[in-house]
Amino acid sequence: MKIVLDENVSLSLATVLREDGHDVLAVAESAEKGSEDEEVWRVACEEPSLLITRDYHFTNGVRFEPSQCLGVVFIRRGNLTASDEVALVRSFLASHPPDQYRGKLVSLSPGGVRLR
Repeated sequence: MKIVLDENVSLSLATVLREDGHDVLAVAESAEKGSEDEEVWRVACEEPSLLITRDYHFTNGVRFEPSQCLGVVFIRRGNLTASDEVALVRSFLASHPPDQYRGKLVSLSPGGVRLR
């Protein structure tokens, strides 16, 4: 699966997801670093990708319609370490097949998963 990691997500997540076999573009490692939200969104939609972010702006379905890409995974704010963030995302991807979240907004937190 193609995944775009917003630059506010731990870079260690990029390493782990690549090891898991995903095609990952980490904005923090790319020419898009420092880009506006609209540019990150364009990249995620250009070749349909799953966008993983901690930026609440991407939860605005009017501005960023999740069905335009593979979906948006929003990691809710909280006191998460990089390893907590990695574990949370890996657990979600392992337990939810893509057809469950394709084109949807997913909110992830240590307390659970919410799909809309």
